[in-house]
Amino acid sequence: MTEEMVSFRGMRVSADWPRRLRDAQLSTTCRRNGVEMGRVRYGDERHAWGAERRPCHDCAAARGEFHVPGCDVEECPACGGQMLGGCDCEWPDDEEEE
Repeated sequence: MTEEMVSFRGMRVSADWPRRLRDAQLSTTCRRNGVEMGRVRYGDERHAWGAERRPCHDCAAARGEFHVPGCDVEECPACGGQMLGGCDCEWPDDEEEE
């Protein structure tokens, strides 16, 4: 069975992707190193990803929107590294919450 694909912001994405992006806007914080902090919006990252010219190449977020969880562009607000496995900050899954 093939997953249904749709055109969204100039990208081919799964049919549920627009909903996932909408849902991502409701999660405004993340927890890093035991501290809750605000997530970084697309276009506010330290690295220039071209937000002034196009949506995020990985998750189709528009400038000013939060990335979909798991996006390879989302920046860690604690260290500025790549949140998806590119930083050394501890994720809740990496340590047991007390």
